[in-house]
Amino acid sequence: MSYRLAADVGGTFTDVVMVDDETGILKTTKVLTTPQALEAGMLKGFDELTSGKYEEITSIVHGTTSGLNSVIERRGAHCALITTKGFRDVYEIARANRPEIYNNHYRKPEPLIPRRDIYEIEERTTYAGEVEKEVTYETVKELIPRLEGQYEAIAVCLINSYINTENEQKVCRVLKENLNGEVIVTASHEIARESREYERVSTAVLNAYVAPSTRHHVHALTEELRKRGFKGTLYMMQSSGGVIRAEMAAVRAVQTLMSGPVGGAIGAGAIRRENIIGFDIGGTSFDVSLVVNGKIETAVEAEMEGFPILAPTVNVFSIGAGGGSIAWEEAGGMRVGPQSAGAAPGPVCYDKGGTEPTITDADLVLGHLSPGHFLGGRMKINEEKTKEIFAAYGEKFGLDTVTAGEGVCTIANHKMADAIRELTVRRGIDPRKFSILAFGGAGPMHAALIAGELDIKEVIVPANPGVFSAWGMLQADIRHDAAVTSLCLLNRLKEEEFEQNFECLKEELQEVLEKEGIGRRKKQYICSLDMRYFGQEYTISVDIPEGRGCCRDDIEEQFNSIYERLYGHHSPDDMIEVVNYRMTVIVPVKKSPAAGRAGEGSADIIDRLPGYFDGVRYDMNVYAREQLVAGSRIEGPAIIAELTSTTVVPPEWKLTVDEADSMIITRV
Repeated sequence: MSYRLAADVGGTFTDVVMVDDETGILKTTKVLTTPQALEAGMLKGFDELTSGKYEEITSIVHGTTSGLNSVIERRGAHCALITTKGFRDVYEIARANRPEIYNNHYRKPEPLIPRRDIYEIEERTTYAGEVEKEVTYETVKELIPRLEGQYEAIAVCLINSYINTENEQKVCRVLKENLNGEVIVTASHEIARESREYERVSTAVLNAYVAPSTRHHVHALTEELRKRGFKGTLYMMQSSGGVIRAEMAAVRAVQTLMSGPVGGAIGAGAIRRENIIGFDIGGTSFDVSLVVNGKIETAVEAEMEGFPILAPTVNVFSIGAGGGSIAWEEAGGMRVGPQSAGAAPGPVCYDKGGTEPTITDADLVLGHLSPGHFLGGRMKINEEKTKEIFAAYGEKFGLDTVTAGEGVCTIANHKMADAIRELTVRRGIDPRKFSILAFGGAGPMHAALIAGELDIKEVIVPANPGVFSAWGMLQADIRHDAAVTSLCLLNRLKEEEFEQNFECLKEELQEVLEKEGIGRRKKQYICSLDMRYFGQEYTISVDIPEGRGCCRDDIEEQFNSIYERLYGHHSPDDMIEVVNYRMTVIVPVKKSPAAGRAGEGSADIIDRLPGYFDGVRYDMNVYAREQLVAGSRIEGPAIIAELTSTTVVPPEWKLTVDEADSMIITRV
């Protein structure tokens, strides 16, 4: 027997999935996240599913928001930055653009490394890659007394090191030889070997900022798994949608910042629909991703709390609106989030010390949550205390308990619908042509109401929706990316230069695979070029089909077509410039397809509750998810209760179960 495990560590709950490689049968659980030691919550879930038989587990993959949260909450490592003399202020100056152009109070984000922790050294590499002033051992050695014992991590980013890494490599080598081995040294050319100085510095700094906490988490988890007899491979999700060995993730931590939300996006790509809006409502956030024409949307650059990151990332848009988001009052009006009650103390209804009303509490007040069947009946819900808190909250606005609860849910649903518009309508995409895929603990509870806001006709709730992100991680392949800047006008691009750049990237990726011990496994290479019209600053990525070669006419036509789709126009007479070469290597892993269950297609009502929609009271039937099989049909209003989630079917909506064991909710 052999099994694989996956865990999605969220702000409130940790979702765990185990799949039997021989039968494909899944086992799932959901445990409270342990923020102070994330591995403790994960191991509790692992222990429950494996019954302690870790020797039968071949691999474990997990995603976490720990790095993301450390950036948001500014509790990352104490870092230093080493750069070329004369470039000390690059990181603080950043860019002159104003992302919020009409916000008079806008301020650039406070740098993660203050100016006093930025050090300069005498060296210089020209724009053409020639070493004009070589780094000496003595130059770097002079810095050691000022660095020793002061910092957990050091980022090194020298001018033009993306085109010639010689000086940067020397600096890193001297630092590693003379500093404590616990100090993490991040070289910008190893993290982001691309042009644009500020973006490269920002990426290196972010990596240094989160690497120590990521390494601590990986080491603690690895040690505990070893004690339990685990001899398989431990992976972490990457923001790009692939997995990477945990020990490598500890060094390239910036590539795992969005590892939590990305699992759901990968799962969405495995659903049989061409166009999907996937969203995950967890305890602290609402995360949206898109599948367009069967392809998961990704970007070659991302942004985190105002800081750019040069790393491939699945396009996930997040807002602070999860089940634990707190309802509060400001200037006589209702507000919801982004503050969250998290796992500790959690919503009021969890009865673990929470005293402030949350979205989950509002769902309970409205009868959209069955108190007797939450977490499969494992967690006792304090309904009385929740109603008392909401009664007091409603009094501030002259509202009764139910109306206050409906106000909180309406605000939350509007915010979530607007987040979807951010990824669709504001980019010229019509959301009405998409299906919603709802997952996470609270996703299926709000999905139909959000669909109504957007005039979307179909909602899909997959099997085991509460742990869908964890299941999605089991569908992720091993992935590594490499890029290099090489500027050239497209009409002057030579076949020899084209092939040489891609060949160098292929050799670089092959070395990485050899280090991981998977160099001989079946693999797929994906090539692309970052291009722009000459004189522009930003690029768009154009895929280069395998074996096509340097066909300039085809590349130009494809670039103009993508530009037209993105911006509504293109300039066929303008010169096009090639900026970056990119290559991705994919090593496929075994997938875990969802399978339906045979049955008669009927289910018994296990409970009946009063529920409220638009101020109207309804008698809602409650069904057990495990009793619903392919062909089952239910008319709303109704609640579907299961271990990992709750699904709400509003009035004038109906639910059917398809052959893949997904619940399909549509308007009557």
